[in-house]
Amino acid sequence: MKSEHNFTTPRNLFEKLLRDSDRFDKEPNGDNFFDFIATAYHLKEWIKKSPISSHETTKRMLRKVSRHPLMKKCCNLVDGDSTFVFEVEDEKNSAVLKSNEETFNPFEVKNEILDLFKDYFEVK
Repeated sequence: MKSEHNFTTPRNLFEKLLRDSDRFDKEPNGDNFFDFIATAYHLKEWIKKSPISSHETTKRMLRKVSRHPLMKKCCNLVDGDSTFVFEVEDEKNSAVLKSNEETFNPFEVKNEILDLFKDYFEVK
C-alpha cells in the first residue's frame, strides 16, 4: 500500500502538526514533544512565506501566534536559545516540561498551541 505525505502548502504542514499531536498523545516523550513544537514553529514560517500571508485574516493570526508567550517559548526551544527537560512519571501517567526554571504541563502547551492554528485552518 502506497503512502504519501505532500508538503507543498501550509495546510499540509498543519495536517502534520495534527499527526504530531496525535503521536504525542499516544506516546508522550521529549522526542514527540519536540517534533510537535518544531512543526508548529515551522508552520508559522510557512504561512509567512505563502501567498495567503497578504490576507488580513492571515496577518492577524500570524500576529497572534507570534505574540503568544508559549509560541515564543517554543521558538526559543527549537532555535536552541532555551533548553528543556521532559519528565514522564509512568505510574502516574503524567508528564512535566521544565525549561529555564519554569514548569509546564506539556499537554496544555500542546493544546494551546494547536488551538492557535486550528481556528484559522478550520475556516480556510
